[in-house]
Order: sequence, then structure tokens, then C-alpha cells
Amino acid sequence: MSLRHALLGLIDLESGSGYDLVQRIRHSIGFFWPASHQQIYRELHSLSAEGYLQSLTEIQTHRPDRHIYSLTAAGANELEQWLAQDSAPAKIRDPFLLRVFTAHRFTGEVFLQQIEKQKNIHTETLKLYEKLADKMQQWPEAKRYRYRFARHTLQLGIYFEHAWLQWCNELLELMTEKNNC
Repeated sequence: MSLRHALLGLIDLESGSGYDLVQRIRHSIGFFWPASHQQIYRELHSLSAEGYLQSLTEIQTHRPDRHIYSLTAAGANELEQWLAQDSAPAKIRDPFLLRVFTAHRFTGEVFLQQIEKQKNIHTETLKLYEKLADKMQQWPEAKRYRYRFARHTLQLGIYFEHAWLQWCNELLELMTEKNNC
């Protein structure tokens, strides 16, 4: 996946300014496909130059003008071609998993602190995802329908965070068993 296709997909769901898109990425795909402000604007300019996006300028009196991006026919075609391609499965690359793999070298207290830190991180992330899911439920029906597949990616994130928390609890149980041996 590339940022260009992520932007085409977001704009296909709903036209918006660069600022709007930065915010949408931050509160949606940014959890699994992060991008910086500069990367987003650079890609928007590139997609426009290639004819995949068109923009309408909104004049603002006390702020810089807004450029509202929407897909062109060429942009829709590019998005459809990309959607038809196969996706390779993602590989997990997590430093904590590597630490757990070699945890026999940890001292008990240090390892417990690491597990608790992971639990806290994933608990907070789960709360954020659930808050976003609740917010999406408040949207008008037409918008909820348009975003139904996007909502499903959020649901996978919720499942993922629940799994992490369950796994951390299992690690803590394993540590307890280890200390009792």
C-alpha cells in the first residue's frame, strides 16, 4: 500500500482539504499507515499534477485559501486498479516480541515492568479505538454506510488490542507460575 492510494481512497470516501485529510489520516488509517503532514501535502500535489485529483479553491478571509480535493476519473481508475491487486500479508516487527522471545534473560521485576507498560499502552489504545467507534455510531446513516468498511478496519484494531491485553495477562500468569516453581 502506498500513501497515494490511501489518499485516493480517503478522497473517494469524502472530498476534503489537505488539512481535512491530515486529520482524517490521524484519526483513521494513521493507526496502521502513518504519514507526516509533509508527506501528505507532497503526495496531494503529485496526485494533482498527475491528473488523479482536482481541487476547488475556497477563498477565506482570515485564513489561507482552502483547496478541496476530489477524485478525477483517472484517479478513480487508478484506485480501482490498485484495489484489484493482491496484498501480501503483513509481517509483525515488534521489539517487545523480540524481548519476550529472549525473556529468560530478564530479571523478574524488569520483565514485569515491561509487561505492565505494554498493558497500559494497549489499554489506552483500546480506549481510543472504542471512543472512535462510538463517535462513528453517532454519524448520520448515509455517512455510516459510506464508511462501513473503514469502520471494519477499526473493529480489527479493537480485536487486536483485546488480543494484546489477553496475551499480556497470560504472560503475567506465566511469570507467576515461574516464580512459584
